[in-house]
Amino acid sequence: MQQRPIVSLIKVGLVTATVLTTTACGNGRAVRGYVFDTELADAIQPGVDNRISVETTLGTPTMTASFDQSTWYYVSTTVRVRPVFWPDAKEHRVLVVAFNDGGVVSSVNNLGLEDMREVDNVGDKTPTKGRKAGLFEQIFGSIGRFGGGGPGQQGNQGPSRSPNG
Repeated sequence: MQQRPIVSLIKVGLVTATVLTTTACGNGRAVRGYVFDTELADAIQPGVDNRISVETTLGTPTMTASFDQSTWYYVSTTVRVRPVFWPDAKEHRVLVVAFNDGGVVSSVNNLGLEDMREVDNVGDKTPTKGRKAGLFEQIFGSIGRFGGGGPGQQGNQGPSRSPNG
């Protein structure tokens, strides 16, 4: 009699583990940034459209050029999301709209996934002047460094006040 509940409990556990495992390994897709519409992007014409018509057609740009407002970027990335791994870009589009001094579109460029470049971070440390403090010195180094006066008491109230008031 004792065997039946144990066997059914094992079966329920196996079914639950199987369901959790298969749902955790599912692939999802997510669009990040601008939701790209090919027809609207193709409607932008150099020499015809201006800033107002581009913003009316495409909406606010994802970002603008760093040093001037003459280039607008509409960035859209579709990624595959997997539970354990970093998101993997499956589709990437950047619509680059450049304006001349009069605010009229001078060029429109469509960039895709093949135009993406991997950027390697530099792992070096920035050198700083001064002494190097160990872990315990960083944690306990400020004990006793400031005056002991509480709120409303005279004396040294910390590094921003002088002892004279």
